[in-house]
Amino acid sequence: MQRRKKLIALLGIATILLVVFSGGATGTEGELIPRLVIVAPPGPLAIPAAYLVINNRLAAIAAEVELMIWPNPEILTAIVVGGDADFVTMPSNLASIFYNRGIGIQLLDISVWNILYLISSDPEITTLADLRNEKIAVPFKGAMPDLMLQILSTRQGIDPFVDFNLHYTPDPRHAAQLLLAGKVEHAVLSEPLATTVLLKSAARLDRLYRAIRFDVEWTRVVGEDIRTPIAGTVALPRIQGRPDVIDEFIRQYRLAIEWMLKNPKQAGLMAEKHLPGLGFKAGPVALSLQYITWNHVQARDAREDLEAFFSILAQLSLNIIGGALPSDEFYYRGVDLEQRSR
Repeated sequence: MQRRKKLIALLGIATILLVVFSGGATGTEGELIPRLVIVAPPGPLAIPAAYLVINNRLAAIAAEVELMIWPNPEILTAIVVGGDADFVTMPSNLASIFYNRGIGIQLLDISVWNILYLISSDPEITTLADLRNEKIAVPFKGAMPDLMLQILSTRQGIDPFVDFNLHYTPDPRHAAQLLLAGKVEHAVLSEPLATTVLLKSAARLDRLYRAIRFDVEWTRVVGEDIRTPIAGTVALPRIQGRPDVIDEFIRQYRLAIEWMLKNPKQAGLMAEKHLPGLGFKAGPVALSLQYITWNHVQARDAREDLEAFFSILAQLSLNIIGGALPSDEFYYRGVDLEQRSR
């Protein structure tokens, strides 16, 4: 049987309808999945998923593998609630929210532990306390960039809604545009956009600076005992009857991350060629990978970090994690990564 692969670089409304209503079958253990759907965010976490699809790394478990990109949290919610996907990469707190809403997802791993930076027009900025009364662009109000900014601020006695002049934007690109146009002095940006903005400004008189690394600021303010498990991948209910498929996905996803980190130039070229809707350029993507804290940790092994992180997020509001810490069933049982992949 010929293996089929499909990449959808930007998820549009027509595709959402297809995802919600097309259905899918998972078969029994050992059988190929007719159609395996992976959903990733519009950033570097799409690169390992794209590698799996482009290189047919899941050919032992699926006849067709499809990658979709969720462009904003609203569409992510539609995908998860609709249920016609198998593996979805998302911020960790959103995974907790979906689980606590009764959507029986299971967290497989945490792979990114920092991706956020405060990019500034002022080379003297070193801490958030330096930003009082300054204009800051923040993408996705209520999402991880905003939550991290709020926690790091309040822990230092700063009220971000009073002491900062916050400009919320509908997506990271708008925040970057405001910063490059000089309409704000600072922006909270994730990679590779942070690196892209810095490269664009490098030859200008009003160049920009990588002022604050959020995980370093977190360690300084919160302490080094509590880490920041930012994002990972979950298994949606329809695939949970196939632990053989889940286990192979975990193994191959880990190998994809390892390949990406060992081959940043090739990863950048792949992202530019195969994910054109995300606006990736090979050079900035390759350079940006070193500014992301990658560490593939299975959910069972990241649980202590997750619960400590969630507990701090919940100090802002329990709604941020869906009302409670997730129970045991949230954490996938894990897989022996030393076992040879098929």
